[in-house]
Order: sequence, then C-alpha cells, then structure tokens
Amino acid sequence: MTGGTGLVGSFLIPRLLRGFPGSTIALLVRSTRERTAHERIADLAAHLRDVHGFGDASRRLQALPGDVGRPDLGLDTRTRAELQDRATWIIHGAATIRFDSPLADARATNTEGTRRVLDLALGCRALQRLAYIGTSSVSGDRAGIVREDELERGQVFFNTYEQSKCESERLIRDHADRLPVVIFRPSIIIGDSRTGYTTLFNVIYIPLRLIDSGTLDTIPARGDTLLDLVPVDWVTDAMVYLMRQGESVGRAFHLTAGPSRAEHLEDLLRRAVTYFDREHPLSRPRNVRIVSPAAFEDHRKQLSGAARALADQLGALFPYVSVNRLFDTSNADALLRTGGIEFPRFSTYADRIFEFCLHTRWGKRLPAGPPATG
Repeated sequence: MTGGTGLVGSFLIPRLLRGFPGSTIALLVRSTRERTAHERIADLAAHLRDVHGFGDASRRLQALPGDVGRPDLGLDTRTRAELQDRATWIIHGAATIRFDSPLADARATNTEGTRRVLDLALGCRALQRLAYIGTSSVSGDRAGIVREDELERGQVFFNTYEQSKCESERLIRDHADRLPVVIFRPSIIIGDSRTGYTTLFNVIYIPLRLIDSGTLDTIPARGDTLLDLVPVDWVTDAMVYLMRQGESVGRAFHLTAGPSRAEHLEDLLRRAVTYFDREHPLSRPRNVRIVSPAAFEDHRKQLSGAARALADQLGALFPYVSVNRLFDTSNADALLRTGGIEFPRFSTYADRIFEFCLHTRWGKRLPAGPPATG
C-alpha cells in the first residue's frame, strides 16, 4: 500500500485489517527528519492497538522504507523480489495533492510514481487486485454529466494536480488487459460523517475558516454551484467493499455525491453561518454573498495578514465552484447497493464537520489519529 499515512490511508488501514483477518499490510513510507519509516509505522501500530483494538497491529504492519518518486520505489532488490512473491493486493494512493506544483514536480510523484507501482505489479505472481485511488477531478473543466468510463474528452485542466492524475489514470487503464485493476475517483473528500475527523483543512475548509473568523463576506462562484462532497468514512467503506467484488475488476467508480446528492453552495454557506454564529458569536453578524470573480478581487484587496493569505487560496478553489460537474455514479451505486453502503447526505452531519474544526482550532490540536467508530 502506498499513501497509507494520509487521510484516506488512515481510514483504509483499520478497515483492511478487519476485512482481511490474518493479513499483513506492507506500507511504503518515507522517513522524515523527525522519524524513520519504521518509527512512523510503529506509531501507527500503537494507535491501531490503543484506539481500534488491534492487539496484533505491530505484527500485521510491515514498514517498507521507500518513495514513489524514486527508482524502483526506493526498494532494494531483495525486498522487491519478496513483495512480488507474496503480494496479493496492491493499493496505490500516494500522490501530491498540491494544486500549485510545477507540472514536472506533479508528474514526478503522480504520473511516474504510478508507472513505478505498475512495474512492481507486473512482476507479482499472485496479484488479485490493483486498486488505484484517483480523483474525479480528471474531468478538468468539463461541465455536465461526466461518466465513469470516460477519461480524455478534450478537457482543459485547472491545475497540474488534475493533469498529472489524468495521466496516471491513463497508465492504469492501459494496463487493464494485463492486471486486475480497479479505479476509484473520489470527489472533494471531507471529514468523517460520524466524528468530523480530518487532517486536511483545504478546499472547502478554506472558506469555512474565513466564515468562522468573520473575514469572508463574499465568495467567487456561480449562483447555482453544486459541491460534490464525500465524507472519508463513506469513501473508504466503499473502496474496501468494491475492491473485493469480482465485478469491479477493469472498471472505474465515481465515489461522489452525484447530481442528486450534491450540496448547493448557498445551502452550505447558510448552514455554516448559522452554526458559527451560534457557537462562536461575533460582534457583527456574518453575511456571505456569492459574487463574480471580479467583485471578489476587489474585496480581497481590502484584506490583510492571515485573512488575505487565506483569501488568496480561494483562487485555487474557484474552479471547483465555477463549473457544475455532475458525476454519474451508475457503476458505484449498482454494486454499493448490494453491500448496503448508503451515502450520508451532508445535511445529516454538517455540524460534526464544523464542530471538529472549532474543537481542533482548524487542525492545530489534532488527535493522534482517527477515533474508533462502529
């Protein structure tokens, strides 16, 4: 598994340990200045033991010091050979999610990293599944219905993240005749629908934080904007269920709200204003209006300091509130229905998302890992 220490990975791992009793998860992970790869996995195992009740976590997690950005994933010849002898599943989720990376840098991690994972997979002798965690954003500037079996449709990309992930998915699709691939395309992933837990406070969290601080009066968007928001617990429940189904091989799945379940931006803003006014009153009432990009730019110039820095980040968000991409979910819905995995609507858990933001001071006081639920 690559990407196991990220938000999606941290929710996937306990589900995999529970769903595959007796299995071992080999996690490709980089060392940091503070901790070695082995120390990072030891910390993860301790959390899984103490919070999730996996007393054997230290035996079932294997640290693979490496990096998708290095030749052969940074693995030595012996480790690589052992993996190719033993691995039955590969889950590739590692990626840079920055929107502002130079294209060469985004490709080095996302596109070439995927190529290296495919090279490893081609040598695996008992591979049953290669699950690739992509993104619905490969649709770029396409408006209207986007189907799960579509990829290149002449779209223009808003950033290098989208472009490099589209190139990555193309590599995966090109290997579908040789490998048992499953492609997942989640949309805007937000916190746990039951606890609000997240480690990422980007994309939609940026305007939410500005609303909380009382510094956001306007947001650049279309008036009919739909936001395709998906909670991380639902996404990972869906992934584990889908990848285990034989019918999933060779197919792509939108893990998205879809046209009928997407959230209207106006409703989200109204809900956020109501919550933050109640829990965190200001001397003046909050009021957020949807305006044109030009009107927002005039407002942005009047801000300073941290508020100005956060408002600047809204420029990266604008593509996702300027085009209504309606992600068809036919493939995913048909299979998830058989597993009883229901999509939770944002209105049923919105307050938990907002509460977690305030409780953790927008990520400054995060707990060690996701709490156990269910």
